[in-house]
Amino acid sequence: MAEGSRFAPITDVDQSGFLWITSILCMVYSVLIVIVRLHIKWNMYGADDLTAFLATFFQIGQVVPLFVAMKHGLGRSRELLDASSVEVAGKATFASQIFLILTLACAKGSVAALMLRLFTRDMKVTRKSWVLCHATIGLVIIWAIGSIVAVSVSCSPSAFIKDPRNQCKNQVTRWRVITTFNIVLELLLMLLPIFFIWPIQMKRYIKLQVVIAFGFRLPVVGFSAAHLYYVSRYSSSANVSEDIIPAMLYQQFELFWSLLAATMPTLKAFMRSFNSGFGMEIDLDGYGSAYGSHSHGSRGQNRGSYPLQSLQSATTKGGVSTSKSGTLKSRDGIALRGLKDKSKTAASVNSDGSQELIIQRDVQWSVYSEEIQPGRS
Repeated sequence: MAEGSRFAPITDVDQSGFLWITSILCMVYSVLIVIVRLHIKWNMYGADDLTAFLATFFQIGQVVPLFVAMKHGLGRSRELLDASSVEVAGKATFASQIFLILTLACAKGSVAALMLRLFTRDMKVTRKSWVLCHATIGLVIIWAIGSIVAVSVSCSPSAFIKDPRNQCKNQVTRWRVITTFNIVLELLLMLLPIFFIWPIQMKRYIKLQVVIAFGFRLPVVGFSAAHLYYVSRYSSSANVSEDIIPAMLYQQFELFWSLLAATMPTLKAFMRSFNSGFGMEIDLDGYGSAYGSHSHGSRGQNRGSYPLQSLQSATTKGGVSTSKSGTLKSRDGIALRGLKDKSKTAASVNSDGSQELIIQRDVQWSVYSEEIQPGRS
């Protein structure tokens, strides 16, 4: 194949091929990730899924300006570019920086929203977790707004790859502040699940699974630091169009891994860890959002449970079926009524027929029987 007919040639004076390949692959993988996420959580969508979808949308929005910039010479040596191409490439590259921040913010928000769903269902017990999750979401929003302002104020997009030292004063300092808070937020998202899960009575290996699932974000910290390093390199370069490519590559790695890490805790293998029998339970396979017991006896826990949506048609092994009024009637004329025991460990969860994932505590019941007098309904 002739050199001039290649889609993305990589030569001594044109490094754009690296960015073409990386950006296309990361975009494709990111779309596949969100499709997998939507499939895994079918009919159980929440705010975390919405923000993950927005993150993918903004990630695509970040790639498109890069395509425009590369078509106008981004990645090529300065001697090969004319003034109009430099201006268009600079504006497009600047736009990709804005979408970078929006994507990272939505990915962080997705993780915080997922923790809010998993760890804060019972407000009487998890009030502190609820406050911490909302505070984290607030910090992410503040970081996103502040970062966009930091990269935009007193900056000239058209001169972004022409003269970075004059188009945006103190550019490296700005990115140092942005990256520092970015890393702090990433560490916070990894530490909060440990704080939430460690006091719960669960096996150590199950807690370790939780830590690993949320700790999957750790490489984002490394990619963010590498991006900052190469920003400082091209900011003092005379050939920005070519020297900016390594920073753009790590930008793609950071975005892709951030989206991947936001989806890891939603995998069923991880979510099933909460079905440990140690006080927490989550519905994975059924579409119900809470459980009702079909065991009977003097006093017992919820075992062999049914989703509440199908409870009216459920029949127990002892021949006891449920009625709409909540009173259990057996075939031999014995009426059974369930009463909540004082040993209940948490307030009940009002599901309202929802399809979402819910972690809840086991509930114990006291059951007594009484003879039905002839003639009574």
